[in-house]
Amino acid sequence: MIVAGIVGIVIGSFLFVLLLIAVYFSYSLLYPMNHPIIEKPDEYDMDYEDIEFQTEDDITLKGWFIPSSSDNLIIMVHPGYFSRVGFDPKNQGLARITKIEVKYLPVVKQLHQAGYNIIFFDLRNHGESGKSKNGIVYVGLDEYKDVHAVMNYVNSKTNLKSMNLSFFSMCTGANATIIAMKEKPEMYKNVKCMLALQPVAANHFIFNMVKNLYTVISAIIMVPLVTIISRIWSGKWFSEMSPLEYCDGITSPVYFVQAKTDKWATLSDIQQFYDNSPDPKEILFVEEEQPLHRFDMYNYFGEKPEIMLNYFEKYM
Repeated sequence: MIVAGIVGIVIGSFLFVLLLIAVYFSYSLLYPMNHPIIEKPDEYDMDYEDIEFQTEDDITLKGWFIPSSSDNLIIMVHPGYFSRVGFDPKNQGLARITKIEVKYLPVVKQLHQAGYNIIFFDLRNHGESGKSKNGIVYVGLDEYKDVHAVMNYVNSKTNLKSMNLSFFSMCTGANATIIAMKEKPEMYKNVKCMLALQPVAANHFIFNMVKNLYTVISAIIMVPLVTIISRIWSGKWFSEMSPLEYCDGITSPVYFVQAKTDKWATLSDIQQFYDNSPDPKEILFVEEEQPLHRFDMYNYFGEKPEIMLNYFEKYM
């Protein structure tokens, strides 16, 4: 009886700890740690204006307009859990996923030097932008409204609305842009092109991330529990947080770019996004001598901009 009681206590304690970990991990996935704006474009010798605009559900989004002398404009949309300056690994909380720092202003600098005007803004619940009512990241399912908002902002400005416009959208930002095009295609009919860097199907992404950060057993045990808890909080399944069913509504040429050695991604997802998209379209799995982590790819064009610049030059 004593042994059985001890075993019961051990099992109960294990299950309780497991539940606590799943609750914390679910919270970390849904509610992003804030990455403050610790750098400004003028630190990279770029003039800029602070801008802000409203979404259809009354959230104030903040960002930068970085002017150039050309009539070409690129709107940049960052990944979830980042800000427009990037990702600081010190701002992760207890659920630490990487030591890699991401800095976007070197990428912006490459575009600016090539003659592009740039708008780069913080998505809702990120950076300096306002919070949604529940503060949850929906991996594009809510954030597409932010893409509509930036388009409305551009169309409200005499100096911007006549420019050649393209998107450089990443991860959640890529999902959001793809969904936005499907939701209001008339708003995006004049977009010249979109570089979609590492869009994501959240259910596969989360399983792969847990598997590679910890173990396959951890993923098998934890992810279903995290999925259920997150569904209760957010009202959405992770399987819904994917651009797949929206890709057929992309209104511009699209270039899917993905690090081939990104262990958190499912490469077949990227292939499916490509397959479901209308022509003209391109796809590239980037491979280097040293394996690229997912976050390495977000820094990549700051040092090796040729792929990015060649694509935008092709259409703008």
